[in-house]
Amino acid sequence: MEKTSYGYIKEGKVFRKGFLEYPDLAIGDVKGTEEESITFYENRFDLAEKQVNTVSEKIESNTNKGSFLMKVLHLKETLHQFDAIGDFEKLYSQLGSLETELNAYVEANRHKNLQIKTALLEELKTVAKSSEWKTASLAVKEIQSKWTKTGAVAEEQKEAIEGAYNELIKFFYDSRAAFYADLDKMMAEKEEDYKAFIKKAEALKEIDAISELKAAIRTHTEEWKALPRIKPAKHNVYWQEFQVVIKAALNKARKIEKTKKKASTKDNLKAKQEIIEQLTVANQEIAPNFQLSQVQKAWKAIGPVDKKVSNELYEKFLFLTDSISEKQFLNSLVKKKSKKDSSEDELKKLRIRLLRGLMDRDISELRTFEENLGKFSMAKGLDGLLDKKLSQQKRKVEVKKGILQELKKQVIKS
Repeated sequence: MEKTSYGYIKEGKVFRKGFLEYPDLAIGDVKGTEEESITFYENRFDLAEKQVNTVSEKIESNTNKGSFLMKVLHLKETLHQFDAIGDFEKLYSQLGSLETELNAYVEANRHKNLQIKTALLEELKTVAKSSEWKTASLAVKEIQSKWTKTGAVAEEQKEAIEGAYNELIKFFYDSRAAFYADLDKMMAEKEEDYKAFIKKAEALKEIDAISELKAAIRTHTEEWKALPRIKPAKHNVYWQEFQVVIKAALNKARKIEKTKKKASTKDNLKAKQEIIEQLTVANQEIAPNFQLSQVQKAWKAIGPVDKKVSNELYEKFLFLTDSISEKQFLNSLVKKKSKKDSSEDELKKLRIRLLRGLMDRDISELRTFEENLGKFSMAKGLDGLLDKKLSQQKRKVEVKKGILQELKKQVIKS
């Protein structure tokens, strides 16, 4: 039986002697002579030795030494099964030293990791409470990155510190999500104002007169400026919708204006005379129930007439509309001033008394205006305005005089 200090041959098999707690191990059959077989397995020991030396060199040269602890432990668990003959006890002693070194390194590293993570946790506690979401989000992401790059802590401390970290991260992102959910809700509510505005702006398409339409567009534009702030992208969408409405309204009004210009003055005169007839009929009533605004709008929509009759027709239009307006106003005053049980005669007398009061006021204002007329500086354009104002004052008086005559006739008849 061939023997060496670390192995032997027995019954045609090569055995490695036991070491430490590991027993003798049959590692192969005898091939060739016994001496050749022993030599073959002694030479294989170089491979086992090389594995241990390689991991030792890597530990020595690498900064992240802790990552090799599992490799060392794996070698300790499996190396005794390697089919080779040699001083395995020496290799295990070397592995034991490496394990001790790495355990000390890992313990020191975990202590350092604990210090880093504790500091990050304190920083996170402050940042997680911030409502400056943009800067806070960047800060949290940076803390998360540092936390991920920092290694593990001791097993007995892992649950507490990781739990505190996860709780703060969840608190921050839940708070941020709630804030942006409220913001989205608020933005949605603000958007309703824009939708209502666009819906209201659609009425611009019903205005036929260009001058009236342009004034309405200016008013709507000022209202647009007063709308609450929303996201720029959404704001631009609604602005474009508003512009589409404006464009459509202007196009329609321009077409109508063009059509008006093409219409003959004879047709226009007929249309205006029909309106005068409507107003004349309505004015025969002491308390006319008549929608003046619709008639005034229709008058504006009619194109030009012959200059010879234009001024006369317009003066008649103004007189009639003023008369109907005065009668309607007077009727509202009678309703306010009269008693519930007033007789028809009492109402007629009250109507005359109230009208005289209004007329006296207008006459007084007219006299004052005429007295002060010479004091005004006749700057360019001002004389026209003053003449227009004087005409209005005179017409107000004449309208009331006419109504008074009608009322007196009613009293006489009764």
